[in-house]
Amino acid sequence: MEYRTKYRDWMQKYFAAHADEKVRARDVYEKMTAEGLSINLATVYRNLDRLEKENVLKGHKTAGEDEKFYQYMRPKMDCESHLHLLCSRCGKIIHLNCGFMNEISQHLMEEHGFAIDCGQSMLVGLCRECRMALSEEKGKDKT
Repeated sequence: MEYRTKYRDWMQKYFAAHADEKVRARDVYEKMTAEGLSINLATVYRNLDRLEKENVLKGHKTAGEDEKFYQYMRPKMDCESHLHLLCSRCGKIIHLNCGFMNEISQHLMEEHGFAIDCGQSMLVGLCRECRMALSEEKGKDKT
């Protein structure tokens, strides 16, 4: 039986609307309180843990960050079978669900004897928009 509360339902809708973003517990808490919901941070964490256990969310922690962030696991998107790209500047999450996944998985197995666990894997870098913005900023610095 699925445990449901108004907080859990709100969080699930929020994550679905922000599916391609990195979201922390404090982001959820701040948004909920800004919308007038009376909730404490411990309740936010408890609901995030439940949603993670139900595979609605996937928690990640990158090197250099103290706080875990959560990603919405889109139904029928099969997020466990492809890598995700995380922009370290804006927090955008990109699903790498293309034919390249087969190539990289095969290469890692054949050349390195390594089977990748896509559900636990995220590549961190800069998205196209952030790279362009940084390039523009560097151009302005030169003038």
